[in-house]
Amino acid sequence: MSTRKKTTVPAGVASLPATYLDLLGEFPLRPIRSISQYEQAANIVQRLALLDDQLDDGASSYLEVLETLIERYDIENHAIDSDHVTPSEALRTLVEQAGMSVTELGELLGSKGAASELLSGKRKEPSKSQIAKLCARFKVDASVFLLRASESANAA
Repeated sequence: MSTRKKTTVPAGVASLPATYLDLLGEFPLRPIRSISQYEQAANIVQRLALLDDQLDDGASSYLEVLETLIERYDIENHAIDSDHVTPSEALRTLVEQAGMSVTELGELLGSKGAASELLSGKRKEPSKSQIAKLCARFKVDASVFLLRASESANAA
């Protein structure tokens, strides 16, 4: 005889899309507290991001929340002292982390030459339209791609 309690699933949970529930079973949405949880979450994000056009509403919603949890972990545990990072260095890091090639960055920016110049540091900062594209792609603040006031004076 089992003494296990019978649990009922709240109607709000039962109405969630199956893909969302499946993903919750794989990695529950909760604050990320360790590098192993971070790596597991990052692997799921990478897997889902590759299927971006094929995701249903449930998987898209899950992905959006998981990306937010990863971003929060990054901010709390891997804050970058942006006062000493040039726009080129920041871009190189973001491109490397995303596994992008110069060609892919060029496609995003609309110019492979501009991508190459930005990555090499030959060009000090992206144009306004390029900054908008980079911010949308990498989900970072525009200030990452702008020269600091002291650098602007030295660059002139």
